[in-house]
Amino acid sequence: MKNSARIFITLSIFLVLCVTIMGCSSSSGSTATTTGTVTTVTTIAPLYTAGDIVWSSSASTTVAWLIISYDPSTESYTRAYIHKNTDGTWGYRTDSATESSPRSTMEKVYPVKVTHVTVSSIPTAAPTPVPTTVVTTQTTITVATTTTTAAFPPIFKDMSPDSAYSGDTFTTIITGAGFVSTPTVKLTQTGSASIVATSVTWDTATQIEATFSIPNTTSAGLPWTIVITNPNNQSVSYANEFTVHEKTTDS
Repeated sequence: MKNSARIFITLSIFLVLCVTIMGCSSSSGSTATTTGTVTTVTTIAPLYTAGDIVWSSSASTTVAWLIISYDPSTESYTRAYIHKNTDGTWGYRTDSATESSPRSTMEKVYPVKVTHVTVSSIPTAAPTPVPTTVVTTQTTITVATTTTTAAFPPIFKDMSPDSAYSGDTFTTIITGAGFVSTPTVKLTQTGSASIVATSVTWDTATQIEATFSIPNTTSAGLPWTIVITNPNNQSVSYANEFTVHEKTTDS
């Protein structure tokens, strides 16, 4: 009887061990699946490439910007001034100077592509007049001729500040190129009397300072055009550049 009890206990323990081992071996692990979201970024190519000649408008301009290169890492253009030849073709640069300009500024302020040239084909000096040979029936005469080209008009880039209150007197700094001696500076608006700068100080060919006195009766909120005229009557105008605000007691 005791032997039977021992056998029964031994079998019971064996069965418990078997069930435990089978349960462990039949258990399966879980696999985690992670689903990511792919974001597609669309890159907009630059508007201009090396060799493009651009300007704010294509109307008979004789000076424009030549795109030298584009740097995608800084999103900026390298540019230089380019002039027209006397025959109307582009052109030449007065020197090898260049400057960097943000892409956002170039493509917004100078949206017009005038034409395209090969950068390496543009000389960095004005063309030299070539002597002209005049032939007669009796004598060959060599005549040295000099081509005289009218001075180029000034170029406007920016003015700061570009707004004021009616009744204010203020001085604004104007940047650009081709400013000669002491130019005349005025603000114009259709239907209104021009506001002429009371004094203009010439700093350099690329910067002048103009002092204005805005009349108390000047209408507020409408944009004004700035007009800069060199002593040789060459001028540049830039629309919607200046704004007059209505003066209040808190101003």
